[in-house]
Parts: sequence; C-alpha cells; structure tokens
Amino acid sequence: MSEIRVEKGQVKKLGVVDGNLRIGKEATLIAEDGTITVNGSINSRGSFDCEGNLQARSLKVKNGSAEIFGNLEIEQIVTVDKKLDVSGSFVCPEVSVGRTLIVESTTKISSVTVGGTAKFEGETSIESVRVGGTLKILGESDIGSVSVGGTAKFNANAKVDSIDVGGTLKTSSGVFGTIKVGGTYKAYEKVDIQVIDVGGTVKLLASSKIQDIDVGGTFRALSDLEFGLLDVGGSIKIEGNAEGEEVKVGGTLVCYKNLTCSGNISVGGTCSVEKVLTGNQIEVGGKLQALLINGKYVKIGRRGEIIGTVNSDKIVISDRATTRNLYGKDIRIEENCRIRNIYGEDISIEEGTRVSGEILYTNEIYIEEGVKLSKEPKKVSSLPPVKA
Repeated sequence: MSEIRVEKGQVKKLGVVDGNLRIGKEATLIAEDGTITVNGSINSRGSFDCEGNLQARSLKVKNGSAEIFGNLEIEQIVTVDKKLDVSGSFVCPEVSVGRTLIVESTTKISSVTVGGTAKFEGETSIESVRVGGTLKILGESDIGSVSVGGTAKFNANAKVDSIDVGGTLKTSSGVFGTIKVGGTYKAYEKVDIQVIDVGGTVKLLASSKIQDIDVGGTFRALSDLEFGLLDVGGSIKIEGNAEGEEVKVGGTLVCYKNLTCSGNISVGGTCSVEKVLTGNQIEVGGKLQALLINGKYVKIGRRGEIIGTVNSDKIVISDRATTRNLYGKDIRIEENCRIRNIYGEDISIEEGTRVSGEILYTNEIYIEEGVKLSKEPKKVSSLPPVKA
C-alpha cells in the first residue's frame, strides 16, 4: 500500500488518500471537498490540525495532540498521547486518549479510555467509558458502563447501565442500573435507579424511584421518594412523601410528610415524621415522633420517647421511656416509664411506671407493685377508635 507524507509544519490539501498517511509535527491538513478519506492508517509524530472531516482505518498520534475541525470517523482504533478535540461528530469502535478528549457533536464509540478529562457535548452513545479524572456529558446519552476516578457529570437525560465514580457524581434526569460513588451523588431532576451505593452523601432534588439505597453518610430527598431498601449509616431527610419496603438508619430520620413501609423500620437515634408513619416492625432507639404510628410491632428503646399515637398489634415500651397514647392488642410497659393513655387487649405494666391518663382493656391486665395510676384500669367490651 502506498504512503503519503505531510512534513513538519506543512499545510497540505488532501482529498482521497489511497494508502497510509504519515504526518509531521505541527502540520495542518485541509480537506479539498470538505472531507479527507484515508483508505489506510494515519500516523502522526507530534500534534496536527485538520480543517474538515477526516476518515481513516486507524489514527495514531505519538507525543502530541490532534484537533479536527469537522467530523472524525475511524474504522478500527484511535490512539492519541495527549489531547483529541473534535468539533463535529466522532465515530470509532475503540478510543484511547492520554490526557483530554473533547467531542462537540454526536459521539458513537464502543470503548473509550481517557487518562485525564473527557467531555461530550452532543448526543452520546458509548458501550464502555473509563476516565481517570473528570467526565462531562452535556447531551443526551446511552451508555453501558462508566468508570471515573474523580468526578462525573451528566447534564441531560441519561440511560446508563452502571456508574462507578471515585469522587463526585452529578446527574440530571435518567434511568440508571447501578451507581457506586466514593464521595457524593447529586441528582437535579427525576431519576429511576436500581442500586445506589455511596460512601458519603446523596441529595435528590426531584421526586425519584430507587430500588436499593446504601449510603454511608447522609441521604436527603427534597421531594417524593419511592424505594425498596433504604440503608443509611448517618441521617435521612425526606421533604415529601416516602413509600418503600424497608428502612435502616444508624442516626436520625426526618420525613416532612408520610412515610410508608411494607417491611421494617429501624432507627438508631431519632425518627420524626410530620404525618403518618406506617411499617411492619418499627424499632427506634431514641425519640419517635409522628401524628400516627401504624405497625404490627412497635418498640421504643430505653429512655426513649414517643410523641404521637401508636396503633400496633404489639407494643414494647422499654425502661424509662415516655409515651402518649397507645392502642394495641399486646402492650408491654417496662420499668419506670411515663405513659399517658393505654388502650389494649392484653396489657402488662412493670414497677415504677406512672400512667397519667386512662387504661382500657378487653382481655387481661397485669400490673406490678409500685405502679402509679391516676385512674383505675377498666375492662370494656370493645376499645375506642384510634384518635391521632
């Protein structure tokens, strides 16, 4: 196969090259009719520019950069040691860039690896992208897997199977499979995610749907949230309605509206829900506050406090806890508690407890010595309806 050379610093007009093209340092290519078509490979020893579209079997730039003022279409592979800047569209199966990759229009790549920064400004379709530093995707995107050492940002609607980011991830709207972030994740618009695993913090600015959430630090949703498992080491704040399967939080949970779980709710510290809290098994170590607390099993920890009305099949109030109104089938009050009203089928109250209101029961009651009652317990045929 024949070869055409463009010498160092030369400005060369080209059309169709029936063979390989070898380019010298700081050379400039000018497309005669808008496009340079190279039927072989392009090899450059240093940086070069191309004014117009460029097509070839492969492109390799050694110890330099390439700037294409047009579209770039390569059949097999692109390798650039420093920077590749494409002002038009970019189509290639495999791309490797040492420092910086910029594409200002449509991108269609199977696999891309960039050592430093990658920016895609148009519609982007990539099967696999690996970036050592920063990734920015400004247009709509459809991507298989993303791996970024530093920060990643998606400015438009995205569809991504998996994302792994060492530092910070920011997204607009989109559908995502698995998101793993070492530091922080922020979503500015509605997202639909299968799995989130974040070491630091998560902030959702719009209503979202996430199947499994695992956060080491803090989780905050500024609108409604639909979830499967919500597991947070630090604190949770939800400023809308939340509906899911299970909640586990080591510290505090705050929900400004209703929180509904089909499964269990476990809070190590304080749980505060503005309206109604509903769960299967609800256990809170510190303070539990809600207008109405519905569950099959509700337990407050030692020295804990419940502010609100509890409606549950089984209720356990641990030592030295304080509560208001309790409605249940089986209610157990441990030592030295402070209770307002109790309405239950079977009730057990241990010594040192003080009940300031009324006690109504339908089946059996057990009261130890040393319990202080403001009124004598009363057996009734049916309990009154629950009042929040």
